[in-house]
Amino acid sequence: MQRPSIFTSHFVPKRGVLIWLAVVFGYVALAWVGLQVPRVNGQISLIWPAIGFIIAVLWRLGLWYATAIVAGVMIITQLQGLPLATSFAIAVGNALGPAVAVRLMQWRRLRFQLDSAQDMGWFLLLALGVGTTITAINGASQLWSIGLISSEQLFSTAVGWWFGDSFGVIVFGIPLLCFNLKNWREMPLSSFWQAQTVALLSAILLFTSPDASNWSPSLLFLPLLVLLWSVFTLDLWATSVAVASIACTAVLGTVYGLGMFAGYDALEALFGIASYVLVISALCYLLVFLLQNAQNTRGRINFALEGSALGIWDFDLHVGRVQFYGQAEHMLGYEPGELGSRFHRWADLLHPDDRDAASQALVQHLKGITALYQCEFRLQHKDGSYRWIFSQGRVIERDLNGRALRLVGSNADISRLKQADLAVADLKDFYATVLSKVVTGVWVCDASHQLIYVNSGLSHLLQLDHEQLIGRHLLNDFPPSSLEQFRPQYYRAQQALTPVRFDSIFLHTGTRKLYCSGWLVPLLKDGKYDGMIGTVDDMTQQRQLEQQMRELAYTDQLTQLPNRAGLAERCRELFLQAIQHQRSLAVFYLDLDHFQHINDTMGHHTGDELLQQVANRLRAILHDGDVLGRLGGDEFLLIRQSDQAGDVVKTANQLTLCMAEGFTIGERQLQVSPSIGVAIFPQHGLTFAELLRAADVALYAAKDAGRNCHTLYSHQMSEQLHERLQLEHGMRTGLGQGQFSLHFQPILRLENQQVESVEVLLRWQHPQLGAISPVRFIPLAEQSGFINVLGEWVLRQACIQASSWLQRGNPLRIAVNISTVQLTQANFLQRLQQILAETGLPAGQLELELTESVMAQEVGASRVLLQQIRNLGVKLALDDFGTGYSSLAYLKSFPMDKLKIDRSFVQDVLRDPDDRAIMHSMVVLGHSLGMQVVAEGIEDAAQLSQLLQLDIDQGQGYFFSKPVPASELERWLVRHHSQ
Repeated sequence: MQRPSIFTSHFVPKRGVLIWLAVVFGYVALAWVGLQVPRVNGQISLIWPAIGFIIAVLWRLGLWYATAIVAGVMIITQLQGLPLATSFAIAVGNALGPAVAVRLMQWRRLRFQLDSAQDMGWFLLLALGVGTTITAINGASQLWSIGLISSEQLFSTAVGWWFGDSFGVIVFGIPLLCFNLKNWREMPLSSFWQAQTVALLSAILLFTSPDASNWSPSLLFLPLLVLLWSVFTLDLWATSVAVASIACTAVLGTVYGLGMFAGYDALEALFGIASYVLVISALCYLLVFLLQNAQNTRGRINFALEGSALGIWDFDLHVGRVQFYGQAEHMLGYEPGELGSRFHRWADLLHPDDRDAASQALVQHLKGITALYQCEFRLQHKDGSYRWIFSQGRVIERDLNGRALRLVGSNADISRLKQADLAVADLKDFYATVLSKVVTGVWVCDASHQLIYVNSGLSHLLQLDHEQLIGRHLLNDFPPSSLEQFRPQYYRAQQALTPVRFDSIFLHTGTRKLYCSGWLVPLLKDGKYDGMIGTVDDMTQQRQLEQQMRELAYTDQLTQLPNRAGLAERCRELFLQAIQHQRSLAVFYLDLDHFQHINDTMGHHTGDELLQQVANRLRAILHDGDVLGRLGGDEFLLIRQSDQAGDVVKTANQLTLCMAEGFTIGERQLQVSPSIGVAIFPQHGLTFAELLRAADVALYAAKDAGRNCHTLYSHQMSEQLHERLQLEHGMRTGLGQGQFSLHFQPILRLENQQVESVEVLLRWQHPQLGAISPVRFIPLAEQSGFINVLGEWVLRQACIQASSWLQRGNPLRIAVNISTVQLTQANFLQRLQQILAETGLPAGQLELELTESVMAQEVGASRVLLQQIRNLGVKLALDDFGTGYSSLAYLKSFPMDKLKIDRSFVQDVLRDPDDRAIMHSMVVLGHSLGMQVVAEGIEDAAQLSQLLQLDIDQGQGYFFSKPVPASELERWLVRHHSQ
């Protein structure tokens, strides 16, 4: 696995920027706190909580935030008046030291929760031995280099710096690292707050009392006792929080001349406090891990005992107490601790017939007659029955007189083995009284593997009569498919001579599979195999339930097609087969065009029914070997063998055609079309994830191509998508970084060439890509929804500029292009009113330019909105007229003030009579509707002359002025007016 570098690059979204700023603020705040205490050589604080914050941030959030630390250190050092170069050097050192330490911790694969002694040890070694050492050496060297400390003070300054940073790491870094929400939710909060309160009160008592300096130093153990309480009742994080609160209280009290350290010099007092806190924290953390290790060890032992089905007992003969572990109580139906610890309680459970033998075996071992205590007896179960127990143990402690003091041993439930022995000894009575009523199937075979007994449970399970089973050869006289899994497990039990659990599949007399589970218990005679007893439980229902759960996990419940996980599972085998047979597969990624609009307007129930019908149509065109599934939402995936060059196109056309016919849902007739992205296995990927990613990129291209089509993936698409994402990200970050600017182009009255207004045009200067055309980024902004933010910024900046010109006596009306996407915002009118009010621009000085597409979407609502805007006094212009799909019927009912003829007509006005005729019609139409007519793209005097003949009112273009920044436009206006 490739390891990241120290400063790994990350994509930082808006939320990441906010976190970055919070880290800067957090560092500055903690550094300011550290600067409030007396300092070594007048420079170095012995209490520096910020370093703990740094390590926690870099480890938990990522090394990229080292840049935030550099910024924070620069701020705090500049506030102290250090030279800029020195500030930067210290900042780099303060970030580099912890970053190197954290990187080494990651390399060591430490967990930042520090939940093991090994992790804590390495953390302290790397944080104090590497991180704070780098910061201390770097910081002291920088202060010495600018003369703030002398050569004699260099070593003491570095040591003080290291001590203060180490204090911050241990006291403040550990609680910041250890905290996690899961432990917080599981923690007994009442105990936590009690511990924190008592710790804080003890610290307040010792470190803020005016006369505490005269108290006995032994009182300093009071907080330690509180911390020990936290150690034994809570966890590492709670203890570290208590340590931090004690440390903060002690430092605060000492700074104000209070507490038990108040009688010393300030630096000596702080050094004493820091040393005191470090000692008690180290002691507490050591105890935490010792206790944790003991608990883990005991837990592992108990876990092992639970898994082994053994019960362990520890008998203290001196006081007559017995402690039980593992399954000792559970095997008798009791919960842990329910039997108590008195030996007589245990002895009362002995079967009366077994007491003498058990007592005799115990006495012989206690007297040393036998080396090991061993005995078989019956103990009464909680339900009143008796269980056969095999008990063995050994004396591990005797007094000077050889009298036994302590005996430890184990109990094992051998009831099954005893039952097996009894069954062999008296099969008829045993099966007649017990096994005939047991639902579990039980059988016995002899050494030649012939069945000599089966109970009614097994007969019922296999649906075979008792006579049909007795005498059968267990390993030969059943269907081979039934014995395939059973035989190896049977032989394993026979060879090991120990009970073995088995799982197998048996076939009924019909075709139904029976999933069985049970035990194989070898019968021994003179230590050799003499037959087998088996139990059989019907696990079919459980397996069916597991299968149902698997189907739920791998099947889309709406369409009953495989879901994403199910597709991934099927593709593993499908891809292996394709590789083995050297075949190509085509992955078709389908997305229903404008499906969200159906959901939003007709409801999700309609959308769900549509998806079900789409799934049924896709099923109808499946071939053998095809895999069809639903990825989620309105996305489907089809995988089909595609060895011929034309197979992809043929299948894509088939998918498109199967959607062409309308879908009937209730009384509605819906028409949907698919956009399809196609990727080929193995050319475009060898895994499901790779092919899905490639097909998704191709789908994106199909949508860009106009939807209702298919596109085959190419590596160029990935590059285009990367560029698209780069531009989208660049827009979002560039707006805040000042990469966007406004240019202005004057609009003149053609008859006298007086400036009527100026049109605002947006420009983007990318730091790496250079000038980016609006043709590239405006459609992307509209598709991503960023046009709302970008358009509002343009509108606000334009109004600010127009208001500025108005205040300087230059009342230029300003024309701003508004996207149809912006216009469909629910609060567009309110935002427009707010911007006019905030900038102080009269509504009559603003003109909004709209494209013809506004008349094609929600005509009634658009007309009402435009009328409301016009009622404010804002002028409205229809931009690029003649290039869209506007209806003349709609045009006359829309409240427009201007009609702007697209530049494509102006360019050919001199040489194309048809364009002149069209423009003449536009002018007549505009004037008849009471609109001013504006021509765009005027480039020479000949065009101007022709436009005047056509009675066009206003015009703009390079003949007058290209779009220029505001300052250059002002100079142009001066020159123009002087002419």
